[in-house]
Amino acid sequence: MTEPKKALFDFYQQVGERYDEEEHVYQTLRGILRKRFIMEILADWQGSLLDIGCNKGMYLHVYQGGERFGIDLSLPVLQKIGNRNTDLYLAVADAENLECLKKNTFDHVLCSEVLEHCLHPEKVFEGIAHVLKPGGTALITTPNYRGQKPKWISLGPLHEVGVECDCDEGYFHTAYRPNELQELSEQTGLQVVKAGTLEKQIKYAAKIPAAFLLAGRALNRIFRSKRFGLWNENFVHLHTLYCYKLCQKMGLEKWLTAKIKEGVRSYILVKKTES
Repeated sequence: MTEPKKALFDFYQQVGERYDEEEHVYQTLRGILRKRFIMEILADWQGSLLDIGCNKGMYLHVYQGGERFGIDLSLPVLQKIGNRNTDLYLAVADAENLECLKKNTFDHVLCSEVLEHCLHPEKVFEGIAHVLKPGGTALITTPNYRGQKPKWISLGPLHEVGVECDCDEGYFHTAYRPNELQELSEQTGLQVVKAGTLEKQIKYAAKIPAAFLLAGRALNRIFRSKRFGLWNENFVHLHTLYCYKLCQKMGLEKWLTAKIKEGVRSYILVKKTES
């Protein structure tokens, strides 16, 4: 087995080349809700923006508040952005080593769905504190969890598009509760502005489709079909979205959402103090 850090670096090069995350994730209810939440915050920001783990630059393309900078560990995914934006600055960089960037440079930092992939999350927060200007703000989002904290998970759909990872336990993908994000922020000297969860709608909209997902996965242990595995995942995402839209039309969304204590995604908005 390759050393974990090196194995994960190679893994994300493959992901960037073979898996179109923006195309897949942001067609699902999870992605739609997450994008809506982040876009509302970006709309209020003015000044330079650094997007950590920018992927194909979806948020950078729509940001209108100032200069836009994006970093990602995967060169193949940055190459997919092309030359559509001459005022968009991109670089290959590790979220755990932001000291490679100049101190006190950015007014705002976005780090969405990156921290859960990092072996040393405290280094990511230290890096955010390093690059933020005094008074600057950062938004971090991660998966939330209940029960046992996840760590290494199977490749799932990634394996079905030819992605491999030379780690015995799959690839590193953990999660954080809002209070854990708050602790990491405070350890780094960042001031917590707001923390909580989002994507509560998933918990009611996915109940019935989730049963089909589990049944499909059990069936595919027999067939071992990549095509069926992808079809099963897409079927569930599609019908979760249908259930959500049906609840909207019936006027049930607000009532159902109000009944749910926590969403499946955690977030924290932090500020670097002026002193």
